[in-house]
Amino acid sequence: MQQEPLSLMQFQKKFGTERACPKHLFRLRWPEGFRCPRCQHVEAYFHRTRHLYICKACGYQASLTAGTVFHKTRTPLNKWFWMIWLMGRQKSGISMLSLQRMLEIKTYKTVWIMGHKIRKAMAERDASYKLAGLIEMDDTYFGAPKPGKRGRGAAGKAKVVVAVETPADKPRFAAMRMVPSVSSEEIKPLVQERLAAEAVIKTDGWQGYSFLDASPNHRHEWLVPGSGKEAPKVLPWVHTLIANIKGNIRGIHHGVSPKHLPRYLGEFCYRFNRRFWEPQMFNRMLHACLNASSITFLELRQ
Repeated sequence: MQQEPLSLMQFQKKFGTERACPKHLFRLRWPEGFRCPRCQHVEAYFHRTRHLYICKACGYQASLTAGTVFHKTRTPLNKWFWMIWLMGRQKSGISMLSLQRMLEIKTYKTVWIMGHKIRKAMAERDASYKLAGLIEMDDTYFGAPKPGKRGRGAAGKAKVVVAVETPADKPRFAAMRMVPSVSSEEIKPLVQERLAAEAVIKTDGWQGYSFLDASPNHRHEWLVPGSGKEAPKVLPWVHTLIANIKGNIRGIHHGVSPKHLPRYLGEFCYRFNRRFWEPQMFNRMLHACLNASSITFLELRQ
């Protein structure tokens, strides 16, 4: 899919009306024209009241938004489009309360659900990509009921493993995953799913990474810091990203519960991994939203 760059003024001109949004979704979903999901016929009637495409051959009723994050939404599509634009172009993220005010969405619950649906699409889009080459890897901890012990012994905190691809000693792509514990058993799936074969993985001296020594597909380099304060010196980029996402969550969202943290991690990595393609961010995110399964309020509250 060709990603058309869109500046702010171009975006405003192109999607200034609600009518323009479904036309754009139609072109993205059926770039070669309508095709029935059931029989593959290419002609359909459009039911204006119900907003459905009815196949002329088999009578199947196809919805433009079925199977996407926009499914059964009551919020105008142009507000969805603006929300996707703003979430993608704000480097440090944007609060849902700010979006509620800017887009004149009636309830915070509505904008909160919309935000999580978009984040889920962003996270799913990145899930199949793998980091390669030279990689820094470490773990970190988010939140706590009250101040307590720092580091790996801290109780009541969400544990997250972070990996950053660093070719030529510069960060390129990142992956983050919340884990029940920072043990080999929990870290290994992340390595298998998100790190390419023959990657060189740099870690600190934590025993949870010891399984990498026996990995036939990766090379492991131990970089043991003299103390906790020395860790950012031996693994600089992974610690820079950790500091950035913690600052974003603390400053923009004022804290995130462990239940929803994985989607915020996905949002951060999605923007970071595409930071060199900002003009294309809207179309990339919209494409992700069209190809991701939705999530309901009940699922978010479970």
